Amino acid sequence: MKPPMQPSLARSLATSARAALLGLLLASVSGAVLAASPPSSAKDRLWLRTSYLEQPEEGIYEVQYNPRVNLVFASVMDRVRREQNIGYLYAFDPASLQVKARYRMPYRAFSLTQDAAGQWLYVGHTQAASLRISKVSPEDGTVALTSERLHMPPAEPKDEHLRHLVHSSATNELFVTYIARIKDGEKSRTVYRLLVVDDQTLSIKGEVEGAYPSIGYSLLIDRKRQRIYTSGNDYINEIDPVSRKVVRSFDLKSVEPPVNNLVELAVDSDGGRIFAAQFIHVPNKEAKGEQDGVYVFDLKDGKLVRFIPTGKGVVAIGYNPKHDEIYASNFRSHTISVVDGRSYEISKQIPVFVFPNMMTQASDWSALFVGIKQGFSRQWNPEEFVEGAKEQILRISLDRDAAAEKAASKP
Repeated sequence: MKPPMQPSLARSLATSARAALLGLLLASVSGAVLAASPPSSAKDRLWLRTSYLEQPEEGIYEVQYNPRVNLVFASVMDRVRREQNIGYLYAFDPASLQVKARYRMPYRAFSLTQDAAGQWLYVGHTQAASLRISKVSPEDGTVALTSERLHMPPAEPKDEHLRHLVHSSATNELFVTYIARIKDGEKSRTVYRLLVVDDQTLSIKGEVEGAYPSIGYSLLIDRKRQRIYTSGNDYINEIDPVSRKVVRSFDLKSVEPPVNNLVELAVDSDGGRIFAAQFIHVPNKEAKGEQDGVYVFDLKDGKLVRFIPTGKGVVAIGYNPKHDEIYASNFRSHTISVVDGRSYEISKQIPVFVFPNMMTQASDWSALFVGIKQGFSRQWNPEEFVEGAKEQILRISLDRDAAAEKAASKP
C-alpha cells in the first residue's frame, strides 16, 4: 500500500501524471518522513526521500551540508507575511531528513554559506529592510553576531538585495553579491557589486572592482584552488580573493547557443572544467533550439566544451567528482537532471512535480540535497499555487543503497 499523501500536495497535482509521481516520492499528513521504495535493481542508486517545512507560509532557499555536526541546514523565510521580516534556519538529519531544529533568525533568511571547516554558518538577510549577515553556530543555532546594514551606498539606492555569499579561508573574509537600483539621469539602472566582509566583525572591508561588469548573479568559490568566480549575461570572471582582483575574464559573446543569463556555477577543479547554468527569463525568439541548460567550459582558456539542454529555468547546478556527474535543477520543467560527466548525456531526468531550487551535496559525495518550492502566490502562480502546500527538502542517494543491493542479490 502506498503511503498516504499530504492533502495539500494532493490538491496541487494538476494531472494524473503528477499524482503518480507523488506516489513514487513520499508524503505524510503528519509531517513524518517516509522513504521511497528501495530500487528494484542494485544498479539503480538514485532513490529519493523527502521532508517538509513546518508551516505552509515558509519558503526554503539555500542549503548547506555541515560535516562538523553532520546536519543539512536550510535558510527559510516567511514568504507570506513579508512585513514581519521573519526568518529561520532549519537543521535536517542528512539520512532521514528529520527536522532536528528550527532556529529563529533575526531577519528573513535567504543566502547561506559556511567556512571550509564548517565552524560557522553565515546567513544572508536580503531585502532592503534587513540587508545584513548573521554568524551562526551549527552546534546549537546561536547567533553570535548580526552585522549592521550592509551596502556600498551609490546615489539614492533602491531595491537593494544581498544575493549569494561565499567564504574564503585564504583571507578569512566573506564575498557577498550586492544588487541595487540607482538613478541615472531621468532613468534608473541596476548595479551589481561584490562586497568584501570581515568574517569576525561582519563589517565591509571593500569590494572587488569589475567583479560584475554587467548583469550578474552567480558566485562560486573553488576551495581547492582558492579562486572565486562570478558570471552574468556574457562573461565568467575569475577572482583572486587575496588581491581582490579579477585575474581572468572569459568573453562569452560568441558562444553558441548564445549566453544570456548565467545564474549559477559549479567547478571541476581536477578536470579543469567550469559549469554554468542558464535560465533565460525572456527567450530570444530568433534563437534555434533550447536555450536553457548547462554550459561546460574549459578552465584553461574559457572555450566551450558542450552545451546540455537540461530543461526550462535552470537555477542551480552541482558537480560530483566521485561519480563524475553534473546535477541541474530545472525550475520551470519541474525536474532534476543527472548528466554524465564523460559523455555529457542526461542519464536520468528526475521529476519532482513542482519547483526544484538550490542544492548542496554531502561531503563524501554520497547524497544530493535539493530545496523544493511551491507556487508562490495565487496571483503570481494561479495554475500552480496551492493554499496550505508546504515546501520541502529532497534527498537523492548518489551511492548504491547497501540494504537494497543485498535484497536484490537474493534469488
